[in-house]
This record gives sequence, C-alpha cells and structure tokens, in this order.
Amino acid sequence: MKKRIEFLILALLAAVCLVLPVSAAGDAQLRIIDEYGIFDSDTQDWVMEAGKDFSVDYGCDVYCLVVGDIGNMSAREFAKEYYIDYELGCGALKSGILFLIAVDSRDYATITYGLGVTAFTDYRIEKIEDAVVPFLSDGDYQTAAETHIRMCVETLQFMDVQGEALDSHNDPETSWIASIVKLAIVLLVPAIIAGLVCFLFYRQMKTAVQKTQADDYIPVGGFVLTHKADNYTHTTEVRVYDPPKKAASSGSSKDSSGFDGSKGGKF
Repeated sequence: MKKRIEFLILALLAAVCLVLPVSAAGDAQLRIIDEYGIFDSDTQDWVMEAGKDFSVDYGCDVYCLVVGDIGNMSAREFAKEYYIDYELGCGALKSGILFLIAVDSRDYATITYGLGVTAFTDYRIEKIEDAVVPFLSDGDYQTAAETHIRMCVETLQFMDVQGEALDSHNDPETSWIASIVKLAIVLLVPAIIAGLVCFLFYRQMKTAVQKTQADDYIPVGGFVLTHKADNYTHTTEVRVYDPPKKAASSGSSKDSSGFDGSKGGKF
C-alpha cells in the first residue's frame, strides 16, 4: 500500500512537470501562444531550447501571441484585453512583454506591463519591431517570432547585467565606435566612387593640352563686346519650414491602465 501511494505521488509530480511552461530564474518564461496554428513543432522546439538558456533573474515573461482576426478592436487594445483576461505576466506585478500578430487582418502591436515597462523602453520596442516586421511582411512568421524572442531576451539580459534599461544613450549598436565606423563608410565609399570616375575621365583626355600663356585663350582678332543690357525680370523668394527637432526617444510611458508598448501597425 505504501509503495502504491509513493507511485501515485510520483505520477502526479510527473504530470505537473509536463504542463509547466518553459521557465527560467525568477519564474520568467518564454511562450509562443499560437491560436492560429501557423507554427510547426520546430518553432516550439526552438522556444524550448531558448528557454533553457534564458538565465535571467529579472522576472519578466516574453510572449508572442498569434491570432486570426481582432475584429473591430485596435491591435493594442486586443493585446491588452488578452493579457488581462488570460492573467499573463510574471510574479505579483504580472510583468511581461507581448507581441501580437493578427494574421488575417495583418495587424501587429507590442505591449509591456509591470517590470516589462521598465526593461523595454520605447526606443528598444521600436528597434525590435523594426527587425521583426519585415519578416512578417515576407510571410516568414517563424523567423519573426524567433527574432522577437531573441531580442527580448537580449534586452532582459542587458537590464540584468547593466542594472539599467537598454535605451538610446547606451545602445551598444549606436556606441561611438559604431558611429565612427558608419561615418567612415559614409565618407569613404562616395570618395572612392568619385575618385574612380575622375580617374576614368582623366584617362580619356589624351588629346587635351594645357595652355601655357593667357593669350592662347583669346580668339583670333581679340574679344569684342558689341552689346550690353541689364533687364530686371522678377524676384523669387523661397521659404522652407524648419520644424523644431524632437529629442531622441527615451524611457517608457505608461497609459492609464499601466500598459506601455507601441501603437502597432500593419505588416
């Protein structure tokens, strides 16, 4: 009898383990919620493997939600309602980031909540969407989902190690070294092309001979001015509006319901 009870306890524990999502330190998890049936088992396997390396103490869930249509709702409002209705998020603060893909209406949006608002600045969300949306436009949903999850994990790891959110002022991709490299490319490439064009023209000027005296440039018989006239026609004035430059996006901004993220768009 005792052995039978022990067996039942072990069986119950095994069943519980089978339904647990991919978890990491601080109970954070990575999840693809596919209600459309667009992903195959390979994508889910990739998420499982990614979850094993998701060693971040910063408790924030990462979701990629795929649905068919969102009806008359905006992508952002649909994502917020889904997040609340299904009680998503990590810990007492329900922290998380969710990227919505509505396949039929081709809408997308990002929302963050709890500690996700702190970790994912407006700047970083825009960078993630800029990387993901082109894959959606090409119909490559698997790469889009994997790119979103990977960049979210990188963002959380940055927050965990650096102790601050990844933003415009500390983005490694826009550091001074990267800026110098980009500037060098912008200056050197056009200079090389212009130099090549000038060299080709120079090679074609085989019959051109440089004059050595000023008289050589005066036609035979000299220069004769026969008529001179100044006619005023009109004055043209062009005004160009120069709007004040906006400061680079920084930080996060929650709405009245505590969510942040993007307005979303079409892909």
